Amino acid sequence: MADGPGDGDDPDLAELSDVSNVLLLAPSLGNQGRTVCFNLLSQTPPSETNVLTITYTDTPSEWTTHWTNHVGISPVRGGIVSIGQGDSGVDDASWAVKTIENPGDLTGIGIELSELLSGMATAADEDEHIVVCFNSVTSLLQYADLQRAFRFLHVVTGRVKTVGGVGHYHLDPEAHDKQTLATLKGLFDAVVEVDENGNLTIER
Repeated sequence: MADGPGDGDDPDLAELSDVSNVLLLAPSLGNQGRTVCFNLLSQTPPSETNVLTITYTDTPSEWTTHWTNHVGISPVRGGIVSIGQGDSGVDDASWAVKTIENPGDLTGIGIELSELLSGMATAADEDEHIVVCFNSVTSLLQYADLQRAFRFLHVVTGRVKTVGGVGHYHLDPEAHDKQTLATLKGLFDAVVEVDENGNLTIER
């Protein structure tokens, strides 16, 4: 297991079990955000959890390796929307991979995300959970202006809520101005901020 904030089972994160969408503020550099990410994704046992990740930053192979390193066991169902990455292969059949070559193709990203999410919602039984990681909003804003990104995220957060899932969305607070942060925060039920030392604060 990777070292991270607290003991890896940070009690503060359990407070978020009743919210649908969480903004995760974390530095782009370092592993603090990744550790909290996987702690959020593994609040419920993998055998009862459907995991969907939308990633601009890791290849599917890299992401599943991170999952294995942090969690150890494959989820009951996994989905990866890989954006702008050439390599789409994974060794673990638990993960379905969709690839979007153009990072600015928000329509394509939305379609693949929705199809994977709908499939999980249809297949999951009442004891299973759906968790979503969007990594990252900072990357998204490199390819779409704030207004377009806001509309896109409004749709995504709505879909996560509709299927009864819990999503978290990475953002590097140092990469954006205060107005952008204030605008985006309005989309989310809670904000988790992790500093360079791995300390967490939760705002609801």
